[in-house]
Amino acid sequence: MSAAEAEGEVTLRKAVVIGGSVAGLLTGQVLSAEFDEVVVIDRDNLDATNSVRRGVPQGRHPHTLLRRGEQILNTLFPGITDDLIRHGAVVMPMDRVWWWQHRGYRAAVPDAAPIISCSRPLLECLVRERVRGNGAVEFRSGETVDLISRGGAVTGVLVRGPSGTSTAIGADLVVDCSGRRSRASHWLTELGYPSPEVQLVESDVRYTTRIFQRSTSVRTDGAAGYFVISDPKARKRFGTAMPVEGDRWIITLAGLHGEGAPADLAGYLSWAQTLPTAKIASIIEDERPVGAAVRYRLPGSEWRLFHRLAAHPRGFVCVGDSVCSLNALYGQGMTSAAVQVVALQQALARSPVTHPEFARTFYRLSARAVSPAWTTATGADFVYPETRGHRPWPTNIINRYVTKCVVAGQHDSTMATSLWDVANMVKPPASLLSPPALVKTMRYSRRGPLRSCKPITPR
Repeated sequence: MSAAEAEGEVTLRKAVVIGGSVAGLLTGQVLSAEFDEVVVIDRDNLDATNSVRRGVPQGRHPHTLLRRGEQILNTLFPGITDDLIRHGAVVMPMDRVWWWQHRGYRAAVPDAAPIISCSRPLLECLVRERVRGNGAVEFRSGETVDLISRGGAVTGVLVRGPSGTSTAIGADLVVDCSGRRSRASHWLTELGYPSPEVQLVESDVRYTTRIFQRSTSVRTDGAAGYFVISDPKARKRFGTAMPVEGDRWIITLAGLHGEGAPADLAGYLSWAQTLPTAKIASIIEDERPVGAAVRYRLPGSEWRLFHRLAAHPRGFVCVGDSVCSLNALYGQGMTSAAVQVVALQQALARSPVTHPEFARTFYRLSARAVSPAWTTATGADFVYPETRGHRPWPTNIINRYVTKCVVAGQHDSTMATSLWDVANMVKPPASLLSPPALVKTMRYSRRGPLRSCKPITPR
């Protein structure tokens, strides 16, 4: 024990998190193990219960917690999956998740871990309760208007509260989790640091979501959920139907490059009937709609390359969509935030936040963590010739090979499992190039799409 500790003169170490969404909540949980006090600041009132927040415009749309994200959440919050299920989240066995792509259904994978399906508000609410319960995290409502700095280091934030008054909050570390609209680049420039290069992949994503009652009488053929991707040579359309709490379906019809579904029910059904399988349209026909449709538009994917900067201010880093925001169609957003939070945890274990190399260490770990998700998401977008942005030279070659993998996965459950592992960020995309995967891909892809009316099951 130091002399200061013996005399009771310990100065509390404080961290501030800008943004109380999933990335901010997970960051707050990790920081609470390292700091005496953590303050999470969000424009919304985070005391609100399980409801869609104004600051999360995509909160009414489906959100998939990929297997890797679920693993991280259960590490940070033991038993969180059980909590979700107790509150109505639906367990989707992988042999009952029907995935249509390249003119056929992916083979069933009964041995894979199930997907836990729930609404975004329910997930946020339960995670927020866990974070609040650890006693070290305080939630405040307000807008972060500026960083406070001294000698090139960030020492806190200036927050404008609901009443319009501004308050300064000092901190040893400020983490920006404010999302795609982050002001980090502007703040860095004001501090005299360069702003990061930004990679953009423009796919013009438009999606329309409707909620329907979920009964046992619909024509699902025993499926727990559907993911449908039209043949890219024909259309740029997607459809998903997932069960969520409250005996509801959440159905999204989406498209790229101007392909957007109408909001009215008749137009919505008509658009769904253009998908290559009629399963989602049959749910829309059979079930009762709940509320109006909601729409959302996203330019595409965006990666701020902080890891390429030569210098960073001490006491400031970014996590989540503030760094890497992905095409929401592929369901990687929350898991991408989770792997970045693990990178933050690793960086905190390697050096103190006051060390000049802390930010550089974190951003390098973070880039390594999100790179596989970026590769798969943007690679899928570049299947469409209208997509614009940074396209690595082997993208077209990789996409042709992945198409063969998908076709092979219609015939063989082992290949289907490999594809699910990559999609769930459990294994890297390079795992599809392993010798066994290469052999199966070459063997089965020659047969062409399976064109079955349902996924095959392993013998």
